[in-house]
Amino acid sequence: MNESSANRAGKKRALLTALSLLGLAALCVLYFYLDSKGCLSVFKSAEALQAYVRGFGAWGPAVFMLLQFLQVIAAPIPGNVTTLAGGALFGFWPSLLFSSAAIFAGSLAAFGLGRRFGRPLIERLAPPAVVDKYLPLIAQKQRMTLTLLFLFPFFPDDLLCLLAGLGGYSWGYFALMCALTRPWGLVFSALVGSGALSLPPWGWGVLVALSALLFFASARYGEKIEAFLLGLIRKRETP
Repeated sequence: MNESSANRAGKKRALLTALSLLGLAALCVLYFYLDSKGCLSVFKSAEALQAYVRGFGAWGPAVFMLLQFLQVIAAPIPGNVTTLAGGALFGFWPSLLFSSAAIFAGSLAAFGLGRRFGRPLIERLAPPAVVDKYLPLIAQKQRMTLTLLFLFPFFPDDLLCLLAGLGGYSWGYFALMCALTRPWGLVFSALVGSGALSLPPWGWGVLVALSALLFFASARYGEKIEAFLLGLIRKRETP
């Protein structure tokens, strides 16, 4: 590489770094601004979030997509609440489309942040112990392993997007993997929120009971279930 090419490459890297820092700073400012105004309290329930988004009128879909984008990077925003609210506001298909597009974009943004700023930034967004648990798996560059982590429940998909940036995966693979795996977790929430999932009273009773059972299992046995699934994935990697 001649000196001129090296200078251009250096300027390009500097520009990308500056833009990444600017984008990250803007997200941080937006988050703390919303928090200071009490706006984040609307995420306590799907009903409160619906009222908040509806207040923007024609800009409601754009605001909803922005919130879905931010919840990938800002862990305090619960994605299940936003998707349920979206289903009630826009109906099943629009909600699924808006959510999938925003979460796909947020996943790519998190991946890019991980690639650009590495572990120091990730440990500011997630506990170091959680990073230590998943990073060795992702650092092995096993594409099927990362795909399974996204498909199985109990794993932190949003954090995995950041960590994947450290794993040396290509943009093309990561984008394709997200497009194929991330929307599935949104389908049920969008169905329930929109009312498109029509069940008789006894069916809703069974669904509520199963949801309560799943919640109890997650709260009490979540770590054991996660360890079991991780064991299955590690066995798959063993030659």
